[in-house]
Amino acid sequence: MRVSLSAAVLAASAGLLVAALFFGGGTDNERLLPIALAALFVAGTGVVASLAGLVPLPRLDAAGVAFLVLLTGFVVWSGLSVEWSIAPDRSWDLFNRELAYLAFAAVGIYAGAFLPRSLRVVAAGVALALGAVIAWALAGKMIPSLFPDGGRFARLRSPVGYWNGLALLAAIGLVLGLWLACARERRRLERAAGAVLAYGAIVALVLTYSRSGIVVAVLGAAAWVVAGGAAVDALATLLLAAAAAAPVLVFAFLRSGITGDGEPYSTRVHDGALFAPIVLGAAALVGVAAFVLAGRRPVSEPTRRLVVRGTVGAVAAAAAVVLVVTVVRAGGPGDWLDQRWHDFSSSSDVPGEQPSRLLTASSNHRWTWWQEAWRGFEQSPLEGRGAGSFQLVNLLERPSRITVTQPHNLMLQALSDTGIVGFLLLAGAIVAAAVAVRTTIRRARGPDRAAALALAIAAAAYLVQSLVDVDWDFVATSGLVFFLLGVLVAGGTRRAGRPWWAFAAAVATVGAAASLLVPWLAVQKVDDAAAAFDRRDYAASASDAERANSLNPLAVEPLYALGLARTFQRRLDEAERAYAHAVRLQPDNPSTWYQLGYFELQRRRDRASGCAVLTRSLELDRFDSDAASLRKEACG
Repeated sequence: MRVSLSAAVLAASAGLLVAALFFGGGTDNERLLPIALAALFVAGTGVVASLAGLVPLPRLDAAGVAFLVLLTGFVVWSGLSVEWSIAPDRSWDLFNRELAYLAFAAVGIYAGAFLPRSLRVVAAGVALALGAVIAWALAGKMIPSLFPDGGRFARLRSPVGYWNGLALLAAIGLVLGLWLACARERRRLERAAGAVLAYGAIVALVLTYSRSGIVVAVLGAAAWVVAGGAAVDALATLLLAAAAAAPVLVFAFLRSGITGDGEPYSTRVHDGALFAPIVLGAAALVGVAAFVLAGRRPVSEPTRRLVVRGTVGAVAAAAAVVLVVTVVRAGGPGDWLDQRWHDFSSSSDVPGEQPSRLLTASSNHRWTWWQEAWRGFEQSPLEGRGAGSFQLVNLLERPSRITVTQPHNLMLQALSDTGIVGFLLLAGAIVAAAVAVRTTIRRARGPDRAAALALAIAAAAYLVQSLVDVDWDFVATSGLVFFLLGVLVAGGTRRAGRPWWAFAAAVATVGAAASLLVPWLAVQKVDDAAAAFDRRDYAASASDAERANSLNPLAVEPLYALGLARTFQRRLDEAERAYAHAVRLQPDNPSTWYQLGYFELQRRRDRASGCAVLTRSLELDRFDSDAASLRKEACG
């Protein structure tokens, strides 16, 4: 029974992680849906079976319980924010995404409790999965037909759909590659595979052009060297992987078909064919060299200390030289600091998507977005503007035409979206998780401790990058990390037989699944309304739009579809009511005012009403050129 249960948990966990990493589709809610439903099903089945007494219940210590309770509280608070959100439909969407992350954490807890040698098994499995992700990403450079739009932007991003997200996975892969390469209890072939993973992670990481990803990778590798207990092996692996990656990357940056934007398909095919043997040949050399080195005798302790101290000294000296040179070239410490701050905070001097961006210190508008998020928090400090509402906050606060959906800082996002209450719940969950993970590392021994440390560094890497990016929006990154946290906080198992609690858990699981499905069904009905409108079947279009509105009364798109259908049915009063309803539903959304203003001007021919409504739209978003043009027409 125990073996079959462990096998089921392993298969379910592996399936969920592979689906999240390869098929999550970026921030696409439609692609998230089957993954989220699967995670809810697995987690819900486990909880119900445990509470019904059919299988043991995972045991958590006090910190682990606090982590789960506070995380659940944060997710629930995000859901409650629908009541006061300036963008309630987006709040519902983010709540559903967070439900998926909570389910991934629950699945991780069951994996940590039921899998034999769970820490080592999970670390090895994730290393294998990330190796496949990195291989697939690099394969797109060798075989351009795998990613038909790869010539538009050369930055490596598939299968995650976002370069910084892929960079985070590569940074985690680097840490796990070092763990494998340094695990002396493993066979030489496995250790060589770890070195190859580290090499592939470095190549993929640099080709994402992600500055935050590179910084996180450096910090993660340094953490492993310091705390992993095999500093010499880790340094040797890093040196080998970096030495092999260097010529590969030099070649890549010299070939426009690999690193140039907008290149013809023929150029990408030609350069990809040259790139493939270089990448694969370097990987083979790394594997052979690591296999040979893994068979050598361990060096003596004095030699180990000498190597580590020498390496640290050399790195520190090189960093000091670079710093001194840049300070002198800038004209002194004061001028250097002023230049660095200008680079970081400027909203005009920002890098493009070319490799040269790696050498800049620009925040790429992040400083502006962080200020917008803070102002959003100041306007609603207790409860926030609503989960997922930053897209509207950005429109209301932005000083330029740049738009964004998140402020690229998880904690500021929590403040702006959910206020001080949500911020404290999320911060408390992070602290509780850190305490629980630290306890796990302290209790683990030998190979288990090394695996726990590697997984903990992976989770820490996610937290660090989330302070400058949008990892929270990607199931490929967040689903993976919450699963790892679940594994790390899990203890043993205990028996539990609470039938009523089992029934409540089943109801909660069904309710969560319904919450995921209903907005998706509403979107399908909006699509049906659009298709009927294209067929000039305006009655069917209106019917589908009304159905979409009944499914998701928080969204404005069904009301837009309804207003359009009623307009072409010549039922202008009903159309006007639909657009006016959208304004009442989201009065801070410039789009709702624009749609109503367009109707008043173009359909009603009421210039006075159109002028008033479009003026309000421009007050909410002064950079909307379409609204400005219409307002000029309406107001004269």
